[in-house]
Amino acid sequence: MTRRISFLLAVLPFFAFSQSSSLKVEKDEKSYIFAQIFTDFQYGMKDTFKPRASFRFNQGIIGYKHTFSDELSGIIMYDVTRTTHFYGEADSAGNKPDFFYFEGSKYTSYLKMAEIKWRVNDFFTFRVGQLLSTQYLTFQDRFWGFRYVDVTMQEKFRMGMPADFGAQLDFRYGKKFLNQFSVVNGEGPFRYQDMNSKFLFSNNIQFNPIEKITLKLYTAYEPASDTGLDVSDKVTISAFAGYKIEKYRLGAEYNYISNYAFKHGDEYHGISVYGSWTLNGKIVFLGRFDHLYRVLATENKYVDYYIVGFQYEPVKTFTTSINFRYYSVESLPFVYASFGLKF
Repeated sequence: MTRRISFLLAVLPFFAFSQSSSLKVEKDEKSYIFAQIFTDFQYGMKDTFKPRASFRFNQGIIGYKHTFSDELSGIIMYDVTRTTHFYGEADSAGNKPDFFYFEGSKYTSYLKMAEIKWRVNDFFTFRVGQLLSTQYLTFQDRFWGFRYVDVTMQEKFRMGMPADFGAQLDFRYGKKFLNQFSVVNGEGPFRYQDMNSKFLFSNNIQFNPIEKITLKLYTAYEPASDTGLDVSDKVTISAFAGYKIEKYRLGAEYNYISNYAFKHGDEYHGISVYGSWTLNGKIVFLGRFDHLYRVLATENKYVDYYIVGFQYEPVKTFTTSINFRYYSVESLPFVYASFGLKF
C-alpha cells in the first residue's frame, strides 16, 4: 500500500502538468488548422500517350489561421507541388544528350501563403506578406469550384503566378464594390526579386450589380528587368462575368497578355467558359471549355481544352468526379476519376 501511495504521489504532478499543457494548446473558434488533398486517376484513350494510365497527386495543402481581433488576423499555408525541373542542353543540330539522371521527388513543399491582414476600418484593409494572386486565385478559382478536378485556365496555361511577395490595399464599399491594388515582386513564390528591383503593379475591381451577378476586371503592368531589342514590358488584362444561384452557376472570362515572358510581340489570348448544375445535394454536373490563342514571333498556335463530367459527394467535404477531357495538342482524349477532401 505504501508503494502504491508513493507511486501516485510521484506521477500526480506529471499528470497535472500534462493536463494543464493540453489545455494550453486548445484553440478557440478563431484559430484553426485546415488542409485539403486532391488526387486522381487518369486514363489516356490513345496508346500514343505515355504513361497511358496513372495515379496522380495534384495538391496537398496544410495551413493555419489565427484571428487576434476584428482588426488583425494572420494565415500561413504550405502547398505540395512540383517546383524543380531538369534541363538538358542540346547541340547545334538540336540533338539532346543521351544520359540518365535521377531527379528526386517531383513533389516539393513550398510557402503558398503567409499573410498579415489588418482591417484599418470599414472601407480599407491592408495585407502584406506572401499573398494569393487577385488575377484568378482569389475569385475565379472559387467560382469554378472544382479545383480538385483541374485548376482554372489562367493557372493551367501559366498566364500568371498563383501567389507572390508584396503588399495589397483593399477598398470595399458595402457588398457591391471591391477594389484591390497590389504591389508584388513579380517573380512568383519560387524566386527572389530580380536584381533591378522591378515590381508588378496590379489593380483588381469587382462589382456586384445584384447579389447573383459578379463583374471583375484585373489589370497588371510589369516592367522588364532586362533591356534589349526583343524585350518589352508585360501587360495583363483579365475580364470576368459570372452568374451564380443555389443550383446553377455560369462564368466566362477573357484573358490577354502582351509581351508574354517579356518577349516583344508575343501575345496570349484566352477564353474560358465554365459552369455547373446541381441535380440534388450530392450530384452536380460540370463543364468547361478553354481556348488559348498564342501569337509568337515564329508562328501562331491555338489550344482547345474541354472538361465534361459529374461530381458525387458521398460524405460531406469528400467529393468525387468522373470526367472526360480533351486536349487539342496531339488530339488527346482522357478519362479521369478525381477525388478531393477538405478538412
